Amino acid sequence: MMKNEKPRNKEGQPHGLWEYYYSNGQLSNKGNFINGNAHGLWEKYYYNGQLYSKGNFINGNQDGLWEEYNPNGQLETKKYYI
Repeated sequence: MMKNEKPRNKEGQPHGLWEYYYSNGQLSNKGNFINGNAHGLWEKYYYNGQLYSKGNFINGNQDGLWEEYNPNGQLETKKYYI
């Protein structure tokens, strides 16, 4: 699958792995959808490619531990969602 192609279910909803990119070609976000809802591990990156945050979604809602990092890669915050 090419960078700009996004998988969808037969109803046209996002379904499967989606990746988003900055204008410089660097990965911005990646995660899975199930029938239009974010589901599973999602990661967000700084413009330079360093990890910004990661955590899980269940049916479109943040769930469990989410971590955010500073631009140097050091863990800054932990948040828990129920």
